[in-house]
Amino acid sequence: MGRALLAGLAAWMLFLSCPLPSRAFTLLTEDLPPFNYLHDGLPRGPGVDIVTTVLARTGTPVNREDIRVLPWARAFHQAQGVSDALLFSTARTPEREGLFKWVGPIMRVTVGTIVRTESRMAPRQWSDLRGLRIGTVRNTVGEQLLLEKGVPPESLHSATTPADAVRMLTAGRVDVLAFNIHSTFYMMQQGGIDRAAYSVSMVLERFDLYMAFNPAADDALLARLQSTLDALRCNGGVPGGSDLARIVRPYAAFFPPGSFPEERNCPRVETPVP
Repeated sequence: MGRALLAGLAAWMLFLSCPLPSRAFTLLTEDLPPFNYLHDGLPRGPGVDIVTTVLARTGTPVNREDIRVLPWARAFHQAQGVSDALLFSTARTPEREGLFKWVGPIMRVTVGTIVRTESRMAPRQWSDLRGLRIGTVRNTVGEQLLLEKGVPPESLHSATTPADAVRMLTAGRVDVLAFNIHSTFYMMQQGGIDRAAYSVSMVLERFDLYMAFNPAADDALLARLQSTLDALRCNGGVPGGSDLARIVRPYAAFFPPGSFPEERNCPRVETPVP
């Protein structure tokens, strides 16, 4: 019995040490700067860097050329129908919980209402949204949150892409934009729009962002990915001391403190970042 147990443990340890099969996933994301975006035709951003690092450390290196960058609604739909799909960076909400299997969190995002600073229609509470033309991005958590709170669908003006949604606001086609504030102001800055001309009138919600896997994904495999991410997030009690912090440091100017959750209560192990 003892030998059988030892043999079983040895086989289990061997399984854990084996790399995952190459090209284990179909990676899907959207063009959502500064989280994930295209630069010179290749996906970039902290979300891309974190996901590719986790996969590389677990034996599944990914070529950035193989990451599919799609409009969010299309990527979200494909992830539910493709058995090896990995969708990122995805807000984990109760409505989405059963649609995917989850590894994370990798980042945090704040969703709010963005208005012209001089606007007299700036909402300060949910009831103030009544009668306003509200810009959203189709199938995003901002849009879903508004519908859950009882905002009439006819009040929503859904854009296919974040860039289109920002243009609706700056062109005056909507009174307010309900979207993540990091991407909104980043795109305004990149487009030469005066940041001071717009402000956040109300924070709607803060969400953790995850890697979302099709439900067909293997649980043991996902456990290994989660363990790898946990090690990446570990700072050993030293803020900013994690490998995660090193990976996202080039993007720090675009995110407030706390956007990339580290783990304090863990042993710190220094490892090279691919």
